[in-house]
Order: sequence, then C-alpha cells, then structure tokens
Amino acid sequence: MKSFLKYNLPSILWAAFILWLCLVRVNHLPHVTIYQLDKIVHCCFYIVLSLLIFYGWKKQTTFAWPKQNTVAKILLLTISYGFVVEIFQEFLTTDRHFDVLDVLANSTGAVTGSLISVKLFK
Repeated sequence: MKSFLKYNLPSILWAAFILWLCLVRVNHLPHVTIYQLDKIVHCCFYIVLSLLIFYGWKKQTTFAWPKQNTVAKILLLTISYGFVVEIFQEFLTTDRHFDVLDVLANSTGAVTGSLISVKLFK
C-alpha cells in the first residue's frame, strides 16, 4: 500500500485541488478576456490529472489491476470525476453551475493526457 500511496499522492492532491478550485467562489478574481480560457483551463487540469494517474499507476508495485487496461481505466475514472465535479458545482455552490461544455473540456483533457501518457511512459 505504501508504494501505491507514494506514487499516487500527486494525482490525489491534484484531484483535490481541481475540486477545490471548481467549488470556491470566483467573484473576487480579476476578469480575464481570453476566448474560451475557462475551457482551456478545464482541459489542462484533466491533462495533468491523467498524466499523474498514469505515472502513479505504472510506478506503483502494490496492485496489479492498475497495470492492466490502464488507459481505459484512467479514462473512465477521470471523465467520471469531471462529470461528478460539474454536478457538485450545480448542487453545492450558488455561483457555479453544471456546464456540458466543461464536461466536454474535461473529457478532452482526459483523452489528451492519456494519449500523451502512453507516448511518454512506454
């Protein structure tokens, strides 16, 4: 278990960071007018999350299950996580709402990160 936590702590912390950023009030942040910046940020968050999970799952030696069908499992996990975070925004915040385009951006990032992972870590 120690090996699993050692290599997967960064992805767990990153997932918690994503959740926190998606649930915190944002009306105090400066307004930046870059076209679709929000979607780019969502995509980048999930690229990094996929990369961190892939690395952690491949490096750990505790469990065999992460080493089989890794990309499919990471895609299922990260896309589901992105969807759940959007649901949390709808029901747990007053100034954030579920956005299908955010789900699409999250999913695009998950796929992109998974494809990059295969190239980087094989």
